[in-house]
Amino acid sequence: MSASHSQCAIVKIMHDVLIAYSKVGMLDRDFSPRNILFVPHGNGDVHGILINWDQCRRVETLDTEGARRRGRTGTWQFLSYQLLINPYKAHTLQDDLQSSFWTLLYTALKFIPSSLSGMRLANMLKTVFDESRWDDDQGSYVGENEKLKIIMHGNYIKPNSIAGTPPIIFRDPATPLNDLVQSLLFLFQDWDTYHIMALRETRRLDAKAEAEKLLTSEAIIQLFKEAYTSPDWSHEIADRQEGLVSEEGRPGGSSSKRVVTEGSEQRRNTQRKSRTSDATSARLEILDQ
Repeated sequence: MSASHSQCAIVKIMHDVLIAYSKVGMLDRDFSPRNILFVPHGNGDVHGILINWDQCRRVETLDTEGARRRGRTGTWQFLSYQLLINPYKAHTLQDDLQSSFWTLLYTALKFIPSSLSGMRLANMLKTVFDESRWDDDQGSYVGENEKLKIIMHGNYIKPNSIAGTPPIIFRDPATPLNDLVQSLLFLFQDWDTYHIMALRETRRLDAKAEAEKLLTSEAIIQLFKEAYTSPDWSHEIADRQEGLVSEEGRPGGSSSKRVVTEGSEQRRNTQRKSRTSDATSARLEILDQ
């Protein structure tokens, strides 16, 4: 997907793979850029393909699989924040859908010019997508709270009046992409708001209607469709750019894909290496292939 020629193409590819995903009745459990390919067409259009289904599970197995950590799989950088915080959480449809959001956001930031660039962009990618720490109580590496802050508080996506930081804005002609990112964010915010029992009941009920849209993938697919069919975009404009993440901002690190695999000692070894080294360069290498 990283080789697609425009932001419109990135959105169209994501739309196509989400449609395929919705039809198979499976949890992909590794929704990430390296598992998304595309076929170009002569008119500038593209067709996305979701590959590497070897770690998928049927949705109905959730009731019998439970929340066994041994069943966890996926690429660390694109897992939902709930899976990163709680390694014993059962993988759900909503985790896969949230992974599609992180996949879109990362790919767009990597290749589409925005208000965030250079070292600031490199630091943001590292902080949001690579963060981890060892948790003795859980006996596992866990994520920190940067993804949670994005979902629940809109960090980086919405203006931060306290910190005085502006939101990320993808540049012209990018209005549909900006709208898509924010619309997806609001859906995931409402899902979490409705399911946080500690919140006031009135606030939870206000979020219920939107939250229930994530019981299936249809609402997400529709948002992607509305974005890529927007008249504000041309399928033929090539606005993808290389080198948006500065070379100086690329820390050295492990060349391994940071991944959680079912019943594998490699998971623990890879995560241990990730604690002392950075996975950003590995991620960039994968996306450049």
